[in-house]
Amino acid sequence: MITSRPQWDRVVDVVVLGSGAAGLTAATLAHDGGAQVLLLEKADLIGGTTGVSGGMPWIPLNKHLADVGGSDTREDALTYIRRLALGTEPDPALVETYVDTAAEMLDYLETKTPLRMSAPPTFSDYYADQPGGKPAGRSIEPVPFDARTELGEWAPRVRTSPHLPWLTMEEGGKFLIGTDLPDEALAQSRQDADIRVLGSALVSSLFKGLLDRGVEVKLGTPGQELVVVDGEVIGLRAGRELIGARKGVVLACGGFEWNEEMVAGFIGQRLMPLSPPYNEGDGHRMAMQAGASLANMRAFWGQPALLEPGFELDGRAVPQMASIRSTPGVVIVNRHGDRFVNEGATYQDFPKTLTSYDPVGVDYPNEPPTWLIFDQRVKNGAMVLPTVMPGQPAPDWIAQAPTLAALAEQIGIPPERLEATITRWNEHVAAGEDSDFHRGTFWWEAFMTGGPTPAACLRPVTKPPFYAVELRNGTLGTSGGPRIDSSARVLAQGGVPIPGLYAAGNASACVFGGAYPGGGGTIGPAMTFGYLAGRSVASGAPREV
Repeated sequence: MITSRPQWDRVVDVVVLGSGAAGLTAATLAHDGGAQVLLLEKADLIGGTTGVSGGMPWIPLNKHLADVGGSDTREDALTYIRRLALGTEPDPALVETYVDTAAEMLDYLETKTPLRMSAPPTFSDYYADQPGGKPAGRSIEPVPFDARTELGEWAPRVRTSPHLPWLTMEEGGKFLIGTDLPDEALAQSRQDADIRVLGSALVSSLFKGLLDRGVEVKLGTPGQELVVVDGEVIGLRAGRELIGARKGVVLACGGFEWNEEMVAGFIGQRLMPLSPPYNEGDGHRMAMQAGASLANMRAFWGQPALLEPGFELDGRAVPQMASIRSTPGVVIVNRHGDRFVNEGATYQDFPKTLTSYDPVGVDYPNEPPTWLIFDQRVKNGAMVLPTVMPGQPAPDWIAQAPTLAALAEQIGIPPERLEATITRWNEHVAAGEDSDFHRGTFWWEAFMTGGPTPAACLRPVTKPPFYAVELRNGTLGTSGGPRIDSSARVLAQGGVPIPGLYAAGNASACVFGGAYPGGGGTIGPAMTFGYLAGRSVASGAPREV
């Protein structure tokens, strides 16, 4: 941190760090508030974590609910969020700020930028059967966006997802819960024409809005240290430049999932990120040096994943979403060969089971490695990964054997334990009730098909050969960081705002705490508090820098 006023290389009103949903929204609102804005992106591509995501913000009370015959109330939204958060919200008042502002933010962006959204009619809240939950309409998605035409030479510099096919959630979402296969021909035609969907469509639409406004965007320029004089943030060092910020700096540069030291120190689990390898906690480090108060630092956006050899993102090995995990007939076991979870738990909830401690055995029995176990019936009908489709032979990195005992030997599990576990599972299937972990009763197991039933969710593991794939403890990003207020100002100890410093997205403490209410539970708050940050920083009086 620089604590004396330097000789600036340039001066603007507002500097925004990060080009995901939070940063693009903040830059849009800051510009529209009359500020001269400079947006800096550490990577050589626009989009951040949002660019490789499903691109769905979760927005209560949004106007698209009516398009799918839905309705919402402030009371329902607050009841639902509070039910899921279980008191882990860093600041309960910010939950109200979110519910009161999210739809306003969306209306503004759809009116003032090229962003257009729709509501998938089958995409429910992840816990829609809980008080305040809704069967559709809060998770919305961007309509397909013609990047080649609209962005021109910028199009190749906007991220696309390596994890998901070029299909909308309405078109392809059911493959995420193992019920349908994606339309490969439609996905390929979209890719050939550069018609963006999902997170890339969201980013492309917002980025086009910035280009239309003439906002300057610089790639390959990381924020390195803030300039803080007399307790006020007046600029920063970014790349080779010292940049003054007359009105403030907005941290929207992602989480810290790629920083092994921070992950070990704050989260205490081994994580394997699916995000671009630039989220190293730069914003967190700068905010801490400026005296920020932190919250939610043990939390992360979980995503159980499979690691395919040779699969990379920006030159780094990353895993892929384990969509097959919740397919009927897939059983998850720990390294002892025991089941320990309802396989249909949400991707956010699943990692919470890995830290269960056995005080008698003095062990974390569910600590990785954990394994997906399935039979030929599942292999014939489900997509293991986009590169391992039904009908294709299993690659060498997937363990397979003619018997369960032989499979257990391959993966280092006691054969008798695995055989006993699968025998018990098959007995549950025959009885039509999973008395151990209640498979077929948890809403998310069939959240896009009207809810679960044991008959739909229980399948035996009986047809050889048998398969095993190691399930990785993946993450889409961390969700802890500097505390913020209702204007997205970063707070110091004691709840006092740090003048000139704002944060949104995964560079701040998520208002939901450890909860994830539905598809887009990270992007919704990112955009909403990016909106508040941009509006707030633009409205402040310029300071001497």
